[in-house]
Amino acid sequence: MSKIQPMSGQQRLRQLAKRQLGQELASRPRQDQQDNTISIQQVRQASAVHQQLSSRAGVGADLDVPEDTLSTRAERRRQMTVERQQYNLEKVMVLAQEYCTDQAVSQELDPDWFYHFCELVQNISALSMQKLWARILAAEISMPGSFSYKTLNILRQMHHKDAQALQLASSLSCRISAQEPAHIYFSYLQQGSFWQWIRGRHRGVLNLSQFGLTYPQILSLTDLGLLHPAEIESGVMNKGQTLQWMFPQTPLQGRLKANGIVLQYYKFTNNGAELMSLLNSPVQPLFMQALQTLFGNVIEFQPMA
Repeated sequence: MSKIQPMSGQQRLRQLAKRQLGQELASRPRQDQQDNTISIQQVRQASAVHQQLSSRAGVGADLDVPEDTLSTRAERRRQMTVERQQYNLEKVMVLAQEYCTDQAVSQELDPDWFYHFCELVQNISALSMQKLWARILAAEISMPGSFSYKTLNILRQMHHKDAQALQLASSLSCRISAQEPAHIYFSYLQQGSFWQWIRGRHRGVLNLSQFGLTYPQILSLTDLGLLHPAEIESGVMNKGQTLQWMFPQTPLQGRLKANGIVLQYYKFTNNGAELMSLLNSPVQPLFMQALQTLFGNVIEFQPMA
């Protein structure tokens, strides 16, 4: 077996581009170059509109120009589709250069994974989504196996509004340990206390829509398979138990002040966790403050050592 030559992420990307595109990867196109590329379709559309207007006005009606046949129009549409797909693929690969590192990569990308990636990305035209796909390619080059086929297929179904919802959800999430997907805590229950129930203090709920994440967005993320389909409850916890949440750059630690406490949260799926790894969303300070205020009835928060 031949030894694989270590390459930087940039070099590995250029190698993949040459294999897939048949040519060297160009630098990121300038705005005027992008406009010129797109104008091919614009010219064709303008020409079609001009012909329609001329026909309605009676101009050129006597010109002996044969009408396009159905097969000719189909071939033109096919060619325009292929050109658009090629443009989208090249654009994503050019954008990926910005996210590739100079760190040496000794493991080659799975060719089947890369082929599947190209098949999906060629029909992505929105720039915001192209950037997300470019991040995935760069991350997969750096660490092959980071993104599953299922995650790619989920991303293919996502609209840019879904990506914004995922960004918001990420900014409200934390991890209990490095091994499991993130959680979004929003409520607690106190069991076994009749007087707490009488006084209406047996439960506390945080409205996530205050921080931009609406219930329809939660449902959308659930339908996509990025969040688990039901609210999840922790086990019953008792007084003195220590809790620790790892928010991005902001760890939070507390000790329970009462018995019978159950925390409620939304949990990301493994596919959701894979996509979240691209976002690096900072936690919302107002959410952190509101969470500590809500849980303050049953948890005494402590500074991290």
